[in-house]
Amino acid sequence: MTPFRLVDAGDRRILTVDGCDYETTYSARVVRMLVERKGPRRTPPYFTYKRARGDHFLGPLFRYLDACGQTSLSVLEIGCSFGHITEYLQERPAVKRIVAFDTDTAFVEMVRVKVDELGLDKAAEVRHLDGEATRRLPWPEGAFDLVLAVGVVEHLPARLRRAQVDEYYRVLAPGGHLAVLDTPNRAFPLETHSVGLPGVQWLPPRLAYHYARLGRPRTYGALAFEEFVTDGTGWTNASWRDCLPSSGLAGLEDVTEQAGYGWRFFHDTARSRTRKALLPAFAVACAALRAAGRPPSLCLPYLNLLFHRVRT
Repeated sequence: MTPFRLVDAGDRRILTVDGCDYETTYSARVVRMLVERKGPRRTPPYFTYKRARGDHFLGPLFRYLDACGQTSLSVLEIGCSFGHITEYLQERPAVKRIVAFDTDTAFVEMVRVKVDELGLDKAAEVRHLDGEATRRLPWPEGAFDLVLAVGVVEHLPARLRRAQVDEYYRVLAPGGHLAVLDTPNRAFPLETHSVGLPGVQWLPPRLAYHYARLGRPRTYGALAFEEFVTDGTGWTNASWRDCLPSSGLAGLEDVTEQAGYGWRFFHDTARSRTRKALLPAFAVACAALRAAGRPPSLCLPYLNLLFHRVRT
């Protein structure tokens, strides 16, 4: 493991890695758990994720829900990871109750520690569920007003993905909303999530593996095929249909654009020079899809989608 130093400075902890200092208000216990799970070099970004990812990805959602007058929400957080979204949800006045789960036992334990240490009293449950268990979630039909899958669907194994996503919608209450956010779009020509090569997500696994080794030798040159295709690697990305239940849009309303996601989100969050330069081309593509009655998100690198379950 990369050498690191952790200093408790009273109201904050200072993690030193490769000569750089990173401050956090998380406890030394939480920081050490994270270092053990992710390694010292990959730990510091997690210190800022509550704001960096919470505000960025969930800001439009809660502005929309607040405008709709949604209150006392029971929320299911799928794949809670380090619990940064759990923390963000704790601060939302519209949220009454949070249930979270992950398939990673180390992350589940971290979140449980944070619930106790940070006083996250809205977090009613933090569960560990293995992959098979997520094919039948342990909550009744219609149990949640809001279901969140942030950076999740692309990591679901192909053999389980359909059953798992169907479960997300089964536990969604009539009148509730399901958000699939920060999910790399398989239809986009450049794979932007893991390998970073054009079209790799469309190839059969063995061919994709050799392509990755050739195009990214420093990362994949010494990687075994079994590691490349292991569950959770995410290089196959996710399609728009992967984010819907087996029944498609039946009983659902796509409110992605109304809520400020899709094209609007892509436009408003453009920061890099390349992305800003390409905005006119994306605008044309999105407009063409809209005119054809198709979701504008189909041409974007990442899917940020919101669906509303219609009351019957």
